[in-house]
Amino acid sequence: MSSLEMVAYINATREPGKAELRHDNFMAKVSSVLGVGDALKFQGMYKDAYNRDKPCYNFPKREACLMAMSYSYELQAKVFDAWVAAEEKLLAKPVAAIPNFDDPIAAARAWIEAR
Repeated sequence: MSSLEMVAYINATREPGKAELRHDNFMAKVSSVLGVGDALKFQGMYKDAYNRDKPCYNFPKREACLMAMSYSYELQAKVFDAWVAAEEKLLAKPVAAIPNFDDPIAAARAWIEAR
């Protein structure tokens, strides 16, 4: 989950009328929650609306949950639920059968179907 997605989740859980969290403010908090050394492991880049490279973080499940815990229980639950839903979606995708390449006819069919 990217830091941009995390900020969107945080803002979605805010009470009406409360100021939205800005991405740069979230970014500043990452090293204090995860530690400077660990935060460096998850640095990434994204293109903004003006096609400029901007820094972000790409968190695995554990670190996304740690960041969510630093805000609220509600956010923590939403982040965890989003991870579970994403994992279930990946597991639900059918896996293509690998053709038997020892059988020349099966290999030819696979080659034709792939085109």
